[in-house]
Amino acid sequence: MQNSIQQFQQSWEKFQKFWDLFFTIVPWEVLLLLVFSVIFLSLFNSISPNTPKANLTVSVILLSSLWVYFWGLFSDTVNFSKIVISALYILGPLHALGLATFGYKYYRKWKLSKIRIEPRDWQEALNSLSRDYNQMMAVCYDKSQTILENKNEISQKIVSLEESILGIKSILEKK
Repeated sequence: MQNSIQQFQQSWEKFQKFWDLFFTIVPWEVLLLLVFSVIFLSLFNSISPNTPKANLTVSVILLSSLWVYFWGLFSDTVNFSKIVISALYILGPLHALGLATFGYKYYRKWKLSKIRIEPRDWQEALNSLSRDYNQMMAVCYDKSQTILENKNEISQKIVSLEESILGIKSILEKK
């Protein structure tokens, strides 16, 4: 019996240590905000099921606003930093992948533009020219019925082709 009580006490101490460590990393306000956000999220997802990311963002912002309002009602000063940090604990990981994807696409576009204008060798310049020409022709044929509505996309492809031609000219000037 005494052995069982000691095991229970040890288990209880481990349980308390885990939650103490957990709440030093994640504030309890975040869990509270997350629980109520999930409730609002289920409501918003029933209205608009195709946008769960936006629904969670709206529910967190709405709940944060309500939190500020009620905190202001019952207290003289509102700790905005605690509310913003709690919201960022939820919204940060949610939107981190989207921001990383956006950054990667921007970097890749910049890198391809740089390679088009200043190719390393003749083969790279020809590959770039061929790829840009084929992409431009595919867009032109695809959008042939609606050229006026899609002239921005077509003009972007033409600019890419012109950059590739400038790259070939720069290779020829080097030799």
